[in-house]
Order: sequence, then structure tokens, then C-alpha cells
Amino acid sequence: MRFKFELTKPRAYLLAMALVFLIPIAIPMMGVDWPFLFTVGLVLIAWISIKWGSIKAVQNKSRWWEMILGGTIILADYAENIYAHSFLGLIDMLAVFAATTIAFYGIKSMKFFWVPAMYIVVLLVGYQIEYNIPSTINLQIWMANLMASMMQVLGVNASVSGFNVALQTGSTPLLLSVEGPCTGLQGVLAFGMLSSMAILDIKTRWSRLLPILVIGFLGAFLINIVRLFAVFLTFEYIGVGAGTAMHVYLGYTLFILWVVAFWMLAFKYLPSAPIGNRMGGVPPPKSPLA
Repeated sequence: MRFKFELTKPRAYLLAMALVFLIPIAIPMMGVDWPFLFTVGLVLIAWISIKWGSIKAVQNKSRWWEMILGGTIILADYAENIYAHSFLGLIDMLAVFAATTIAFYGIKSMKFFWVPAMYIVVLLVGYQIEYNIPSTINLQIWMANLMASMMQVLGVNASVSGFNVALQTGSTPLLLSVEGPCTGLQGVLAFGMLSSMAILDIKTRWSRLLPILVIGFLGAFLINIVRLFAVFLTFEYIGVGAGTAMHVYLGYTLFILWVVAFWMLAFKYLPSAPIGNRMGGVPPPKSPLA
């Protein structure tokens, strides 16, 4: 049985999207911001996987000047980063994502691809909010006490001083600090918004939509507590190196898994005829729950 691969427009779009995000890795004096590439990449993969049928149905076509505009934006972004010896960061990822989409489907198509684009914007806003909040000290202290209590339930000798938790590992105490970013406010904002944005273009009553949105934000908050507890466990039982790596990447992974699960739940119980599919695509059949 032969496998026939056809490079359709949607597949070419995916290939181009992967290339514009990965090529900077090989460019001298540039590179990528790995945590951001990890989380944005996972989100794009998750969103595209769920929306693949709708993406294939998008009928918008880019004009010649839109192709040139998209390519120019990408090259200009690369050039600026090479000149500044900087990484491909969130603003750059937003620029190259939008530019690639415009080059393939035109400017009007952004009405359909707005969710992943807006997610990157929310990440940017989330970081600004997190770093400009005057004080999260009360939340930090509450989470530090929660982590200490959870570790004590497991028989670990844990004590709290402010937002610092001391774990007694043998004769050497391990001091873990629940600092501002550990509260997960940025993560709750970004991933709560992400889990919600994908369903905001569904035409339904707010009385049905609001409970789903609340679940999205509440789930993001609870996932952050699970993440922090897993980090504490890793530091305690595996070591500092593993705990540090877990601290960087586990949160992104858990949040993405939650978002995908939330999307599946929301699309199952809400109408499946999103307004966005009327922006150049063919709407799917109407759900019997609509």
C-alpha cells in the first residue's frame, strides 16, 4: 500500500510556520527564547490540531502584495534581531506568525486566526501585569504555607518563614522561595484567557458560556498549585538540578494539557458553529446541543 503525500496549502502553511520559528536557532547572533518557543509552539500545535478541519476549509487567498508584505516582515524581524544580537522573543513570534498567515491567506484571514495571535498578546500583557503589580506578598505567603502543609502531609519536615519554605533533607535544609512569578498570576491570566478565547467566538447564550469561562480560569489556578507542588516534590526527592528543570517546563506542559482538555470539554457541550468559521471558511454541521 503506497502512501501518497500531497503538499496542500494548509500543509505548506504548517511547514512555513515551523520554519519561521525554528530557522533562528541556526542563525548566528540570534537564536530563540526556548521557554517561549516551547509554550507558544505547544499552543499552536494544540489549536491547529483542534481547528484543522476549519483551517482546511479557509478559502481566503493572499494577493501578491500580501505575500511580499509577509515575507518582508519576517526578514525585517530577523535582521533586527541579528543586528541587536537578540533572541526570537514573544513580540517576534507574534510578528512572524501574523506575517506567515498574511503571506498564505491574506490580511482578512486574521479574523479566523485571531485566537493564537491573541494568545501571544495575552502572554505579553500577562508578563507586564505580573512585573508591575505592586505586591503579591499575601498570595506568596499563602502559597508558601499551602506547600509546606502539603509536604508535611507526606512526612517531610517543612517550615515557613514569610514566603520561604525550608525542607529538611537529611542534615542539609533546602530553602525554596515562593516568589512573585511562582504565584502563577501571569500563567492564570495567559492560559485562562487562552482556554476561554477559543470559545468566545461561539454563538451561544452567556448563561451557558459564563460557567465554562469560570471553569477555564479556575482550572488554570488549580493547575498552578499542582505545578508548584510537583516542583517541591522534585526538589525534595530527585534533586536541585531536576527541580530547576521542572520549575521551568512543567508549568507550560500542565497548562497546555489543561487547555486542550478544556477545549475538548467546551466544544463538546457548546454549539459547534463558531462565528470565526464564517470568516472565509465553511462552518461545520450544527451541534444537536445548539
